Amino acid sequence: MKKIFTLFAITLLLTGSVIFYFLVNRNNNVPEIPEFSLRNDSNISAEYLQAYHSFEYYRDKIKKNPNDVKNYVALAQIFIQESRVTGRHHELLPKAELLLKEALEIDPGNFDAQVTKASILMTLHQFAEAKKIIKPLVKDHPYSAAAYGVLVDAEVELGEYENAVISCDKMLSIRPDLRSYSRASYLRELYGRNDDAIKAMMLAANAGVTGQENRAWTLYQLGNLLLNKGKLDSAEFIFNGTLEERQNYAYALSGLSDVMAAKKNYTKAVELIVKATQVTPDHIFIEKLGDLYKAMGAKENESELNGKILDALKQHKEDGYDVDLEYAIYFSNHNIYLPEALEHAEREYNRRPNNIDALDAYAWALHKNGKSSEAVQYIERAMRLNTKRAVLHYHAAEIYRAINNNQMALKYLKKAFEENPYINPLYADSARNMLNYLEGFVSIK
Repeated sequence: MKKIFTLFAITLLLTGSVIFYFLVNRNNNVPEIPEFSLRNDSNISAEYLQAYHSFEYYRDKIKKNPNDVKNYVALAQIFIQESRVTGRHHELLPKAELLLKEALEIDPGNFDAQVTKASILMTLHQFAEAKKIIKPLVKDHPYSAAAYGVLVDAEVELGEYENAVISCDKMLSIRPDLRSYSRASYLRELYGRNDDAIKAMMLAANAGVTGQENRAWTLYQLGNLLLNKGKLDSAEFIFNGTLEERQNYAYALSGLSDVMAAKKNYTKAVELIVKATQVTPDHIFIEKLGDLYKAMGAKENESELNGKILDALKQHKEDGYDVDLEYAIYFSNHNIYLPEALEHAEREYNRRPNNIDALDAYAWALHKNGKSSEAVQYIERAMRLNTKRAVLHYHAAEIYRAINNNQMALKYLKKAFEENPYINPLYADSARNMLNYLEGFVSIK
């Protein structure tokens, strides 16, 4: 009995020593903290200095106490925000992911770390994976507006629109602020309530702080809502006002470029979108430049840019983004790699078969590959919410025209012009020509 007791005591002592060793070892081996680099512009703004001081603060807190999870999460969120501000997602999001990995190794069930991880998955377009994380978190923390925000976004992207409305209402009841109002605006736009969407986005912008990135983003969205209704002067006013608050904001420059393109001032439109690409290296701006070249008929410039766009999308894919939708849309619109466009569109559709953007892209890719009859069911499902988007109804018109249903083609084309008489520079001329043809053909018939 004494021998057994002695062995037990020795085992207990060794176990305690091992635990103590690892605790000490962790405290003595602080994980390497990613660097917080300068922004691309030469001016060091007050905003950047504030972000850098916050970075230093939490970095030092981690050095003093490597086991405190909240400091890793705070530092990860700083990197996420910096990626939004600068557009340097490829550099900064991996740094945030490393910090979250460290946090979840210390405390796998940490609420803030899990919510932040889900938000990164949303950025990477990994919507189903984000929902798997966030759904049980919302259930266990029913008064977290941040968690509900991620859930709303995931449900929208997965095409679970009715659930998204319920989740958004809950978020609004918890915290009626910029984040909740902007989500309500997007849902109203999806359901065809564009005037109500504009009102909600105005509430979102008014709840923000002048000059801050999140307010600039909501103003950009407000400008887009006006632009998509064909209110070019109002949209231009909003985009210019955004640039007064936040100098050289890339998305506002992009919005102004869209306004100029709608007015067929292509020289100015190209100048503005090129400037946006120089300020923020986001693939969306390069794609818009490619669209402008196509609208202008500048085939040589368009062809030269296609390679850069493919490189940008390839880089996103290598970094863990799901970019099948982006591939499908660009290939289909530019009539390049059409079989591959269909493959990408089908993969996107299979991931989220109820999302109207995925349905629209799949229908458009099918049409471009000569499968317009098959495309009808998907474009009809894409229009099921009565969403008022001119491009969506232009696609429907093209698909119905391809199967010789001119009545339906004319119906949807008229709807597109009612929603936005400028439609989109990519389609504007062909849409006007088709309208003239169909009106003449149907009236003669």
